[in-house]
Amino acid sequence: MAATINSRPNGSPQASTLGENAKPNLLYKIDGHVARVNGIHLLSKEEAIWTISDDRSVRLYMKRDNDQFWPSIHHFMPVPPTAVSFNEETDKLLVGLLNGTVVDFQVAEDCNSMEEKRKWQLHAGPVTSVFLSLAQELVFSCAKDKQVFWHCSETAVKMGSFVVEHSCTCMVVDLPFVFIGDQGGNVSVLRLTGSAPQLISKLSAHTGSITSLAWDAAKQQLFSGSADNLVIMWDIGGKRGQAYELNSHKVRVNGVAVASAARRLFSVDDSGRLVCWDMDAPRMETPAWQTSDTCQECNAPFFWNVSAMWQMKVCPFPPPSLILFSFQVVGLRQHHCRTCGHAVCNSCCSHRTTFPPMGFELPVRICKSCQAKMADDPSKFDLLIVIVLFQSDPSRSLSRSSNWRHFTTSSANARKTGHCWSEQNCIHLGY
Repeated sequence: MAATINSRPNGSPQASTLGENAKPNLLYKIDGHVARVNGIHLLSKEEAIWTISDDRSVRLYMKRDNDQFWPSIHHFMPVPPTAVSFNEETDKLLVGLLNGTVVDFQVAEDCNSMEEKRKWQLHAGPVTSVFLSLAQELVFSCAKDKQVFWHCSETAVKMGSFVVEHSCTCMVVDLPFVFIGDQGGNVSVLRLTGSAPQLISKLSAHTGSITSLAWDAAKQQLFSGSADNLVIMWDIGGKRGQAYELNSHKVRVNGVAVASAARRLFSVDDSGRLVCWDMDAPRMETPAWQTSDTCQECNAPFFWNVSAMWQMKVCPFPPPSLILFSFQVVGLRQHHCRTCGHAVCNSCCSHRTTFPPMGFELPVRICKSCQAKMADDPSKFDLLIVIVLFQSDPSRSLSRSSNWRHFTTSSANARKTGHCWSEQNCIHLGY
């Protein structure tokens, strides 16, 4: 059985950079949808929320005097809506549909009605994200047909397009930059010069599809959530190509949202688990996974290293009469220490620990050497937890939110070579 070490410093289960008893409080719960909620948009100027659902409804819930939320607008679309965005300055609502259509609505000042202004039949698949850039008067949309379009919001004229390698799953826009997550686990970074797109970089570290993106414009940090259970923070503004893993989910991450002023990141998953991350806590990059034909701790050969096994007189299936003659039973699988990246066998990485500075809030494998270092000098290893957890009803998973405006996304294959984003290819947005 694997050993677990350093579960919490000083044996205190409450120690946290967020405070001793920090925990989220459930303020409201809005019921009424008879099908899955596909997206939400929280308003910042008043207590209200837009929702879209598989029941084909677009609803605006507003808080009444009795502290209850009631639908002020309840509009049915011809097909289920799949993306939503609302601009509070212009009261313009954009809704993307399952059939690839993007519809532009003007919401009345009293928030009791909305009028369709125009629609674009743009995509050959479900729209996954829509966005209005008010300063540039552009409407952006992306869909599972791999296409990204932008149109003039005033004239409805197409201004440009871009095709990504895989189906688009999410998008954030902070012109002149556009970040697009796709089904292949990549984040494409575009720069718009006028209306012409330029692919600056492709951020590749996830092994599952990108499910959600969040952008902190103040810190120039991009967060990506993925179906591989990971959240990755890309420090784009740091100009050094650094990426940090945040690992506290055991199932698919459905959404991420950032509260820039409070320096908090929120992530939710399919099990209903909500995690609040302290983004002021010091972070360390996870090491690239090293490759070796033998265990870097005990030098035992891995199962594919036939020549080393022969030289060491190691036999996969030794006859009973020869077991006493220095033959060993092998079939050693390669594992990796999460804190140093060494390739080790199972017996040399039987210890497990959390390590918050590298984003490991769940116990992970560490090698004998790292375990010994932690045991000999624990003061050098900060194990103070930097998250707060909230578990909702496990029978109802938290859906991906297209916009959590009220709060103002590595994997095995990626670790083998390090994050696919070198210092030479890093981006500086130039704010």
